[in-house]
Amino acid sequence: MPRLTEMRADETYSGANFTAEEIEFLLAIERYQRERRRRFPTWHEVLRVLKSLGYRKVAPPRSPRKYQIGTRPAKNFSPLPALRERGRG
Repeated sequence: MPRLTEMRADETYSGANFTAEEIEFLLAIERYQRERRRRFPTWHEVLRVLKSLGYRKVAPPRSPRKYQIGTRPAKNFSPLPALRERGRG
């Protein structure tokens, strides 16, 4: 697996304009994949990489939402009704 560098990340994902924090995460994941020979890490492994970078839960959990710049969900937003309709909740 070729090594990911900041320059190569910009070439691979042109127009992404990664922040320094995002590049640090990408490089940490790439390093983990190379060292463990795991092309597709599990979510448990991704969480392990995040914790190794110093990330800790400091706020109460929030409902996941679609990523949209400059928008916030309503205060009473809950994905549960939609999930229940699909048989997932």
